[in-house]
Amino acid sequence: MILNMIKKYSLIILVFSLCSVTLHAQDSAAVDSVDNVDSWVIFQKSNSDMPDNNALKIVVGRDGTKWIATERGGLVRLQKESNWTIYATSNSAIPHNSIYAITIDPEGEKWIGTYGNGLSKMKEGTAEGEEPVFTNFNTSNSLLPHNWILATAVDSSGDLWVGAGDQGITKFNGTEWFVFNTFNSAIPNDVVNAIAIDSKGNKWIGTEEGGLTKYDGTGWTTYNMANSGIPSNWVLTITVDNDDNIWVGTLNGGVSKFDADSTWKTYDMYNSGMPNNSVYSVAIEDNNNVWIGTGGGGLAKFDGKDWTVFDHSNSQLPKDFVYAVTIDDENFKWVGTWKGGIAKFK
Repeated sequence: MILNMIKKYSLIILVFSLCSVTLHAQDSAAVDSVDNVDSWVIFQKSNSDMPDNNALKIVVGRDGTKWIATERGGLVRLQKESNWTIYATSNSAIPHNSIYAITIDPEGEKWIGTYGNGLSKMKEGTAEGEEPVFTNFNTSNSLLPHNWILATAVDSSGDLWVGAGDQGITKFNGTEWFVFNTFNSAIPNDVVNAIAIDSKGNKWIGTEEGGLTKYDGTGWTTYNMANSGIPSNWVLTITVDNDDNIWVGTLNGGVSKFDADSTWKTYDMYNSGMPNNSVYSVAIEDNNNVWIGTGGGGLAKFDGKDWTVFDHSNSQLPKDFVYAVTIDDENFKWVGTWKGGIAKFK
């Protein structure tokens, strides 16, 4: 039942996101030119070894390797833009080819959340040519409460936090599993779409229709439309910036910044240069520029004052539905799109 429910919600998100593009005529005076960027590099099935043009997550390892979660093509390892390795069910022990979450822990091991077949820990070989080892966790062989993994994060202690199906949030310390749900805790909703951890170790948890909640290890604080300035109770993504501000991307509510003074500032299509009100990804540069991936409006950059929007009509962004944004150590932006593959630019 949860599988059908999530498929239905995914369709609702897609329709709402695409429709919102037509509801707003963007004020061009508020948006800077996109001419001052270096050339783009596009990776798709047609011109590279990219196995799927739907890129849902991108993370960068300590050595600069890009790890890409695809909707149906498995896990991609990209080194130096030309060295591609695909981990799929056909050539590895990865449990599923649909990957919705990936996190790298302090030991460099990858935690891979799949669509319908649980969680996998990938440990790479130390010798050249040595194949990685996958350790798989699911509802049959562990206390993982659901096999649909929507979000993952690792804290400073190395504990893994997992949003699994409609079963709340789960903590795994390598030995024991601890499940927090609406029956045994104050978490406001059992579908967890996003998890982020701040410098104090607080877990920020984005839920579906329950708003945002903070877990400090002992208590829960929930922010919703009834008690705070959050613009939507459907949270899609959370990012912590360099000053420990919390950036919350929502369905149809834009993006909000929540600061240490408990002040909310929301940016949407009606009060800013935001091109779309559904936000699937947020990345922060060292200089605090904010990069925002939207559900149909392309990619937006906000420098604290001015907005720059990149879409398929004014740039080489291949598609305007942006699921993933990350920034590497050389300040290149890596953008994962729906049906357009990956774009890289600076």
